[in-house]
Amino acid sequence: MDAPTITVQLPADLYAKLQSLATQERTDLVEMLDRLITKEPQPFARVIVKDPQLRGGRPIMAGTGVSVRTVVGHYKLGLTPEEIADQLDLDLALVYAALAYYHLNRDEIEADILANSEEVVINELRASPRE
Repeated sequence: MDAPTITVQLPADLYAKLQSLATQERTDLVEMLDRLITKEPQPFARVIVKDPQLRGGRPIMAGTGVSVRTVVGHYKLGLTPEEIADQLDLDLALVYAALAYYHLNRDEIEADILANSEEVVINELRASPRE
């Protein structure tokens, strides 16, 4: 037995945004809405974002451009979340979100930190041919 069908009126701008999102996801609008309604929420989905065009795809705090790696680096230097928020001019909640993201994705962030460590960068510079 099929589920009942209903008609919903949406403001035109909201419909356009949903349609655009469905196009980006390469699905139709009904499937897109079903996924948005039924999927489990992803922690930090609106606070921590990853975009290949921003900071090389590293996770950053939305609207700031500050990477999770930067917050973690300050934290590893011994700064408190409050001090990090003050130094980087961030909401304290964003700092805690970045630290939580780090603890949930430690391998990803540690690999990023290692790949950008001073020793690795120096070795890469020495290995690159000079013109």
